[in-house]
Amino acid sequence: MALLGTMMLGGCATNKLSDYDVRPENRPPGKMIRAASPQYTIKDDRTFAMYQDPYTVVKPEGKRLGGSGYYELYRAKEATYLTSTFLCPEDGWFFCFYSGDMLIDRKTGDRYMMRGLEYYPTDTCFWISGSAGKYVRFVQVFPPLPKQVKEIDFYQAGGPSRFNFDGSPKRIERLRVEDLRPKRDIPQGRTIW
Repeated sequence: MALLGTMMLGGCATNKLSDYDVRPENRPPGKMIRAASPQYTIKDDRTFAMYQDPYTVVKPEGKRLGGSGYYELYRAKEATYLTSTFLCPEDGWFFCFYSGDMLIDRKTGDRYMMRGLEYYPTDTCFWISGSAGKYVRFVQVFPPLPKQVKEIDFYQAGGPSRFNFDGSPKRIERLRVEDLRPKRDIPQGRTIW
């Protein structure tokens, strides 16, 4: 009995995360106010799609990367999910994600290409309206990272720039996967809709 108690306490004392995470909670925006124009151009923000009532969080969780957002990596069996949480400083604020984003295994150089951005377009800018002062969270989906992947680079592909947006590619290097994974005090259950 004493051995069992020691084993249980020893297991609780370690901070090792389980092999897999529950996928992050997410939902579609409440409303698309305007679809992207067929004549979309990054130079004219009136051609951007516009969404209202996005998924928001009260307090951002995760690691701050690149100075503007908070990131968490969820290692699930079916996919790797990367959440990006940004403060929306004004009533209307635009965001842009590129389909060429990837996670790169530092050891092997293997590239895990983004499969998609849940509920929003990629390769075009889009507006989030009516969320001033709120933290808006987006979920990027990548192929599953094998358990042996311990350190990654996050490559943001980039694209065209405009006067108030630098679309240059960025590579954030030497990220420990375990440091990016969510740390929760209680088990995280499923989200049931």
